[in-house]
Amino acid sequence: MTMADQTQKPSDAQTVLGRDRFVAFAFASAHLLLETDNDGRIVFAAGARCGLTDRRAEDLVGCSLFDLLPPGEHTFFRMLLTRLIDSGKLDPTHVFLKTVAGQPFAMLMGGCRLPNYADRCFLGFSIAARVSGRTVGRCLSDLKSFAESLESRLCAAGATERGQRLSLLDIVGLADRDNAPEMRNSLEAYLLSVSTDGDAAVRLNDERYAVLHRDDLTREEIILDIGRLLARHGADELRDALHVWQIPVQGGEMPMSDVARALSYTLHKFAAEEPGAFGIADINGAVVDMLHNTVGRVAQVRRILEQRDFHLAFQPIVSLATGKLHHVEALIRVGDCGSPAEFIAFAERIGLICDLDLLVCQAALDVLKQAEDQGRAVPDIAINLSAVSLASPLIIEQLQALLRPHQGLTRKLLVEVTETATVNDFQGLNRVLGHLRKLGLRICLDDVGSGTTSFMSLNELRVDYAKLDGRIVQGALTNSRDLTILRSIVEIARHLSTDLVAEQIETEEQLRYLRKLGVRYGQGYLFGKPSPVLPNFDLATPSRPSRRTGERVSWE
Repeated sequence: MTMADQTQKPSDAQTVLGRDRFVAFAFASAHLLLETDNDGRIVFAAGARCGLTDRRAEDLVGCSLFDLLPPGEHTFFRMLLTRLIDSGKLDPTHVFLKTVAGQPFAMLMGGCRLPNYADRCFLGFSIAARVSGRTVGRCLSDLKSFAESLESRLCAAGATERGQRLSLLDIVGLADRDNAPEMRNSLEAYLLSVSTDGDAAVRLNDERYAVLHRDDLTREEIILDIGRLLARHGADELRDALHVWQIPVQGGEMPMSDVARALSYTLHKFAAEEPGAFGIADINGAVVDMLHNTVGRVAQVRRILEQRDFHLAFQPIVSLATGKLHHVEALIRVGDCGSPAEFIAFAERIGLICDLDLLVCQAALDVLKQAEDQGRAVPDIAINLSAVSLASPLIIEQLQALLRPHQGLTRKLLVEVTETATVNDFQGLNRVLGHLRKLGLRICLDDVGSGTTSFMSLNELRVDYAKLDGRIVQGALTNSRDLTILRSIVEIARHLSTDLVAEQIETEEQLRYLRKLGVRYGQGYLFGKPSPVLPNFDLATPSRPSRRTGERVSWE
């Protein structure tokens, strides 16, 4: 043996140290280590029992892994083992095991294969720190939860330098098959087996899915795999009805949070599209174009917010009894972004509505401060705050920071709460509204009677004012249904001692009828259009424009 050979050959001590080091690393990252054959039979076990046995972990030897799983997880797990055997490596994946008592619980499982042990799988299990949103053997069913998780998933993938793709699937006609439930079980097991972390797949409707996965899984592989799956279920004809769109996920100069927002919006659009809305000729084009367009819109909204590239227009709200100005509503106007309502809805969908609401609040305070410095007496201003914004745990702290330098002006602000259809926790929202009152703000519930604000919102939320949806006001004199709804709201508001504000008043006839019903305040073109100039408060009766004929009005 040469001196070089002696130098390169590790000593027995080094060999032991290397072995012990790997054992230590293994137990540092996993609670339970299992070695199985290719069929899932356990041949070695070490570590914590994890509730899988009443005795030692070593007593699991001889058991089948499938005996440790809930039945609904078997298909998914079998696909994971196949993927591990084929690729030699399995990244940490959320799986469900069951306790001795039969209760399912979530764990993270990683796996590897060794070249000299072709008939063995080496698996590490650790208790999942993050609770998986999926149920046993099934994809996520809540698009909102999936969309909200995208940012953290993408950031984690970026930190580990794992490229990601989002694949969208549509199997036209799947829902009409007699064996659709069985096919969905197999399909969802497959999607979970290829998804990031084993739980990044979501069912959008009866025929559409989305899955986030590593970027080395191609569209062609997915089509081939699912085609085989359909064939096993006797549904060969559905192969031609299977469409897959694939979107590479890249941050580039855009923050990963904005990429996640764009993907979330694209998913919601895809889920809502009619079957066949995307052309087969360019199978990826429509979805990729949609994403690119969304990315551009997200960047545009971000720029508008950062540069405060918007202005406020003020529309008068008057006493219906006297015609005197009571307060004004601050409406946002945004350059070349088209409809303000569409801009606001998009900001809400991509998670930037709270930023927008706070900026509008700051803009209203700036206007009031300027008027105060000029010695002008101006009306109070109502600003819109989305119920989505009010659900933020930071909103009170953020509003306090905005209002603190303007404490003398707080009494001149009202808050119109919008989009309460999204509210599930009325008790929590009432707590937030109570905090707003302590800050000196008065509360108005917007769009009562519309599809976005139910009678329950009016009944459950403690507010000072409620604003009647303009469509109810417009239709009350010609539509018996609208009239019934209007009268019901007036009666409820009377019992709750809540003052009503009617929107979109255009005619003297509407004014007289609303006054007769007991509606106290009104807003509409009969009293004045939105103006960038905040009127003086000594303007007793806003000028009324001549009545329009045949002109369609936007009330945004």
